[in-house]
Amino acid sequence: MKKVILSISIILLMCACGGQTQKPTQENDSATASVEKAEAKKASAESIPDFVTSVYDKVNEVMSKQVVNTSVLDSAFFAPSYKDLYKKVLKAEEGKSFDNMCFIEYMPFTQGLIVPITITDIKANMLTDNTAEVFYEMKDKEDVVKMWWHLVYANGEWRIDDWKNDPDAENSMGDRMREYLEKNK
Repeated sequence: MKKVILSISIILLMCACGGQTQKPTQENDSATASVEKAEAKKASAESIPDFVTSVYDKVNEVMSKQVVNTSVLDSAFFAPSYKDLYKKVLKAEEGKSFDNMCFIEYMPFTQGLIVPITITDIKANMLTDNTAEVFYEMKDKEDVVKMWWHLVYANGEWRIDDWKNDPDAENSMGDRMREYLEKNK
């Protein structure tokens, strides 16, 4: 009987100690997750210039090929919200004459510049925890175009949600598409 009581006591003691060591570990994991989350937000703001540079690395690669597939760029860098808006515009345009179509820039990444395109003067501003705007200049051998992007951060990545090829312009491409859809309900 003494052996049974001793065995049960040892088991209870082990269970009690195991529960205490587990709780601080869970608290440490929670604290670590909070620190990692804060660092991820900070890293996301700091990563905007790297994002812009990576976009143009891919633009230069894709546009230098003889057969250009721009949908690769659209799917890689535009936010789902922008792509959905664009699809709605394309659907609204079906069967309309050319004069009644929404003017959408053919290639928002090049603006008529010839690759290789270089990027300079990148300035990013955080608007919220997961949105930002970025201003930059893109250049080829002869021309310079100033750009503005509205970015959203989701699933650990920046994506372009809206853009202008003249940062001082009143309406962005998204504004123009929404206005077109409103007029063509």
